[in-house]
Formats: sequence, structure tokens, C-alpha cells
Amino acid sequence: MAKSSTSLAKNNIKFGGDLVLRILVGLLFICIGIQGVAGESNNDLFRAVDNEVLEIILGIVMILSGVLLIVPSFLRGINKAYVKWSMIIVLVVWIIMIILTDFYYGFRGINGMEWFTWIENFIYHLLILASIYKVSGGALKK
Repeated sequence: MAKSSTSLAKNNIKFGGDLVLRILVGLLFICIGIQGVAGESNNDLFRAVDNEVLEIILGIVMILSGVLLIVPSFLRGINKAYVKWSMIIVLVVWIIMIILTDFYYGFRGINGMEWFTWIENFIYHLLILASIYKVSGGALKK
């Protein structure tokens, strides 16, 4: 029964830190996307964009990115090229999000102690970027 901790049920899905990280990052993208589609402005991305149509488009892209991050872990019949491109899309979407929220819109009105808040948010975004890079595996290779 010791092997049951390393694989899930009959699907032979390896359960480990990478799978948990992939699921968590995917769920993060889905949650951010739902906020965008619902018109919530709690997320820095949608607060920075401040355009309802663009918020909905970005929200849908974020939801799809999250789904593309999670689904290949559980469905083995998906073409590897689709999985590779979905990982690249997720990585690119997050880099665009960092550029928009931290640099393009992020420097507006920053003064004094707000620099520390900006740096903290930037580090959070970089941590998520590193996690996405980790779970994307070899998508950027070849």
C-alpha cells in the first residue's frame, strides 16, 4: 500500500509537489479570470486595466489558461503539442500581467512608502512566475 501515496487511483497520476503546484497555479488563474468576467476590481490586473471589455477578455484568457494548466495532468490522451503550447500560453499571459500591473500601470502615483508595497506585489508576481515556469516543465525546451 506504500505505492498509493505516489499515484492516484487507477489513472496512474503521480501525486507530488509538482502536481499540487500545477493545480494551485491553475486554480489561481481560474479565480483571477472569474473576477475579471464578473467585473470585480479586487485584482491588480483588472484595477489597472479599467476597461470592462478588456477585463472580460483577459478574464476569459485567464480562465482558459488555468484550465489548460490543470487538465493535462488528469487526461493522458491530450496531444503533447497542445500541452506544450498551453504551458507557453500560461507563461506568456502571466508575463503580460506582470508588465501591465507592475510596470505599465504600476508606477502611477507611487511615492514614499508605496514603493515597498509595489516591490512586495512585484515579488509575489515573480514567485507565481517561477511556479508557472516550474510546472510548465519542458515546454520551453526544444
